[in-house]
Amino acid sequence: MSGRKYDVIVVGGGPGGLSAAMHLAEKGLKVKVFEKKKLLGKPVRCGEYFPVKEEMARLLPRVKCIDIIDAPEDSIDSKCKSIRLVSPRGHEFEFPFEAYILDRHVFETHLGEVARSNGADIDVGVQAHYYPENEGGWVGPTRETADHGEIIVAADGYPSETGERAGLPEREYAGPYAVATNIEYLMTDLDVEQDVAELYMDPRYSPGGYGWIIPKGHGRANVGVGIREPYVRREWQIRDLLTGFIEKNKVASKRLKGGKTASLIGDSLPVDGPLTRTYTDCVMAVGDAAGMVMPTNGGGIQTAMITGRLAAEAAVRYFEDKTPLSSYEDAWKDQIGLEMENSKNMRQASDRLMGHGFVFDMMLRIMGTRRIADVIMCQIPSGMGSFIHLLA
Repeated sequence: MSGRKYDVIVVGGGPGGLSAAMHLAEKGLKVKVFEKKKLLGKPVRCGEYFPVKEEMARLLPRVKCIDIIDAPEDSIDSKCKSIRLVSPRGHEFEFPFEAYILDRHVFETHLGEVARSNGADIDVGVQAHYYPENEGGWVGPTRETADHGEIIVAADGYPSETGERAGLPEREYAGPYAVATNIEYLMTDLDVEQDVAELYMDPRYSPGGYGWIIPKGHGRANVGVGIREPYVRREWQIRDLLTGFIEKNKVASKRLKGGKTASLIGDSLPVDGPLTRTYTDCVMAVGDAAGMVMPTNGGGIQTAMITGRLAAEAAVRYFEDKTPLSSYEDAWKDQIGLEMENSKNMRQASDRLMGHGFVFDMMLRIMGTRRIADVIMCQIPSGMGSFIHLLA
């Protein structure tokens, strides 16, 4: 093979991969990023909800690189001041929580420009594959056209082909309760509140997950549902569930009346916490590829950026003094491991109730707004630790 040689090759140009590339290149390492999309961040595959740095510092208080959680002003479509959760019976619980709603294309283009300005090479529109070798491996569209990297960062989403080829436990993760399927419309001509993100717990239309209305300004909103297969009746189709949510949920249908559907996107999301192993001697998995999605709320942009940065720091240590890549897993466990474990336990506990609308509604009313906010923030609610661990 005659490809170029790099210190690190990153497979995937999303927030996790680009965050890794930015830091690696800044530290003087030779870095290459492969991204299969023709444009960074487009098409969009998420709700684009981005909690501000101050909220993330409360949610993940031990993270040492929290300053990377930022977005340029031109990438922000709207700003939310609170989250409103709507129960299966229409009861509403609202609490303060500040977030930006992003234009993911503008946001990831910005990350890519920073990485390039630091010296990283980025190839877009390339479906790259990892071909392992004893020392690092080759990455490219084919083995014959691949480039060589001493270290590989798997940032190619879930399920990660790169992680699987490296021997990470990607397949072990794929239990029916561990993966959510999401579908979302960008809707226009809406008259929804532009500073409140709404989450809907309605097992009729989002079985095993939740629905959402996330405002994007100028009468637009991302409107979607997430489901999990064990909760879905055989005759239901996910697109029909989304239509039902928009047209028949007694609260959402009033908010969305008169709106028009523009684009439709879908994706799968790991919601069972991190992989049991996220590194090998020469590969590290970050973001969705490592299961780094918060199970109780589905948030993954910030955890991707954080784990991308931690993987880059581990790679720098490797090149400086041959520190094993296990330091990456040590770092994320130390900085976000407790919150991810709490979030997983609470999601598993809620699984016992999610299929029963009346019982789940009653549970939410008993918990109240403050405890609901704790759950969404990946914190065990006061006085509920034993109960949650028993159900989980």
